[in-house]
Amino acid sequence: MVRIIPKKRLKERITENQSIKAPPVKKRIKNVINMNTNAKVKEIKGYEYWATKHNLNTIAESVVFIREHGINSIKQLDEYIRKSAEERQRLQDKIKAFDKDMQLLSDTMEQVHIVKKYQAYRKEYKSSPSDKAFFEEHKSKIIRYETDPAKLKKSYSKPSNSKHILDKLDTLQEKRIP
Repeated sequence: MVRIIPKKRLKERITENQSIKAPPVKKRIKNVINMNTNAKVKEIKGYEYWATKHNLNTIAESVVFIREHGINSIKQLDEYIRKSAEERQRLQDKIKAFDKDMQLLSDTMEQVHIVKKYQAYRKEYKSSPSDKAFFEEHKSKIIRYETDPAKLKKSYSKPSNSKHILDKLDTLQEKRIP
């Protein structure tokens, strides 16, 4: 069955597609192939030709990149590389900090969930500790609630709003991905 699209809708779809622009791809500088040590270059004449052409293009792209960034000396190139490395390290440290905060919030969410989930079993057990049948039936839940009282009670002593924690996690995730 052929679906007929009205001209008006077709024009709208074409303009929509034209308005959607793909983000520019960051072009990376390629590696230069060592012609003296590469075995393929020595064995295959066509590969040697391709590698020579590839190296010339790569070096030309490198020169253009250097000129575009206003680098006129080796000292300036070293400074540019140093600044780039420092910026990269700063960003990695920032991402690690976000990851740490996100992990802490995730752990808190899990602890709050455990407290809320198993609190009723613990209360029932504490209200009648002589009820051995109840304890045996819900032993794993009661023990899970009491295994790490410091963390769980810390989470429960200041009950965190789950929505607030999730909002913080979302905010951190947005900040983490530039």
